[in-house]
Amino acid sequence: MSIKKIGILGAGRAGTALARAAAAGGIDVNIAGSRPPRMMKYHLAQYAPKAQAVEASEIADDVELVVLMVPQEELDDLNPETLSGILLVDATNRWQDEPIPSWLENALDRGLTSSEALSEHFSGSRIVKSLNHISHWDMDTDRGSKAASQRALAIASDSSEDSQVIAELVEQLGFCAVQLPKLSYGKYLEPDSEIFNEVLGHMELLRRIDASRGA
Repeated sequence: MSIKKIGILGAGRAGTALARAAAAGGIDVNIAGSRPPRMMKYHLAQYAPKAQAVEASEIADDVELVVLMVPQEELDDLNPETLSGILLVDATNRWQDEPIPSWLENALDRGLTSSEALSEHFSGSRIVKSLNHISHWDMDTDRGSKAASQRALAIASDSSEDSQVIAELVEQLGFCAVQLPKLSYGKYLEPDSEIFNEVLGHMELLRRIDASRGA
């Protein structure tokens, strides 16, 4: 199986870097930002020329999955109903100085990871955590450099089926996919973790996660 088309919510540096990497991997991209599509024309012409701008309310239309790449403080701007039924990749990060929605703060206070909180909030979607522990510079590097580094990217999910879909996406982007057995493992992918923004191979990535877990 190969991924043919994805949606990206977020047209900032991370979202446009993913759009460029996806296009290089033969994947069509719809992208939505805070501005209407007509106002994104010149922005995308410079930063993601092969991506198609769409309304945020239409981001899940005619795509195989949607990657969430907006700041967590903007999550309340998204309507969960427009993402119902879609495979949603949580590529967001929790930054300590960033304000967050009350529902997310309450979930974190209850001991949930941010991805588990998103799974509750976007209850009609299937949530997978991935693509958040790599910088936008490294996401957009040329495929030869990616192949040489054999960099691993982790995927945390409660569904082996959904995890396999995202593994295919990760491989098409030029990285080595490492599937983790639970969505809760997403906390090991976040800022200040042992793997965040580190160039690691498959085995070293797993070793660091196991060490963080005390395994």
